[in-house]
Amino acid sequence: MRPQNSLRAPRIRAAAGVLAIGTLSAVAAPVLAAGESKAAVSGLKVADASLSYNQPVEVSGTAARDQAGRSAALEFGSTRSGWRVVDTTTIASDGRYRLSARLTRSGAVRVAVGDVSALRTGPAATATGVERTTERPVSVKARLRLVARELDVLPGRTGRAAGYVLPGRAGRVVRLERLDDRGWRTIDVDRTDPRGRYDLRAQRGKVGSRYVRVTFVGDRTNARTVQRIGTLRSFRESFASRYDIYGGALGCGGTLGYDSMVVAHKSLPCGTKLTVHYRGRTANAVVRDRGPYVGGREFDLAGAVARKLGFDGIGTIYVTA
Repeated sequence: MRPQNSLRAPRIRAAAGVLAIGTLSAVAAPVLAAGESKAAVSGLKVADASLSYNQPVEVSGTAARDQAGRSAALEFGSTRSGWRVVDTTTIASDGRYRLSARLTRSGAVRVAVGDVSALRTGPAATATGVERTTERPVSVKARLRLVARELDVLPGRTGRAAGYVLPGRAGRVVRLERLDDRGWRTIDVDRTDPRGRYDLRAQRGKVGSRYVRVTFVGDRTNARTVQRIGTLRSFRESFASRYDIYGGALGCGGTLGYDSMVVAHKSLPCGTKLTVHYRGRTANAVVRDRGPYVGGREFDLAGAVARKLGFDGIGTIYVTA
């Protein structure tokens, strides 16, 4: 059974006018000198409890005025993993304090007031002469670092996204996701190696372009993190030729200019946007003309498109709409 004195302690402390807004958790009761009052900290505020990787957490609060000039320490950690001091300051004459520290993992923060030097030389839980605020949870996202990306998927090839999740550790789940008509859909999953490295692959799907992203699903160390990495484009093979009849009328209206990034096609709607790939180069173009009408060719590339691709005149290209 709890001693009766422990049940009366909160009433005594409140009656003395020491506890204001917040709740204190004293690890050990300090020995007070004659005329000295017990330190009290109230109203701990965390400016932003959802942080990016290595973003500073900003905390502020108020101590009793008779604690002006004493030390306050920001502690980060948890009961499970332990606590460490990440910043210290001196309490101002009006009792206010501000503390901050850059964080790379999720946890909790609290503020200690009193003999803060004891915290730096020994475990926080055993420090005497210290009073603490209640804990406030802080969520910190992981950092996704992309080091390799191949998003143009030609027939017989796969797309790829590789990189690291920081902090680096094994077994963290990472997904490659593609945006389709129903929302984001997972197309590959990987777990990080001991250095935090992941390697995701995308099989060639329906011809077209889709936004893709890498998502770290989150764990006890860090919160969920999302990074858009570009557009995944699946190409198909086509046979094309080049034409340079500048000033000539276009089947969709207008005339062909020297810098016109247009192509001709027999049936694709006017205004259809295409990405054309040829020998490692890509160009964006728009269907603005009709044709070609010669031997098995599907597209005519205007001179500007052909020059950007290094396309000689007749050959195999890869297209996606």
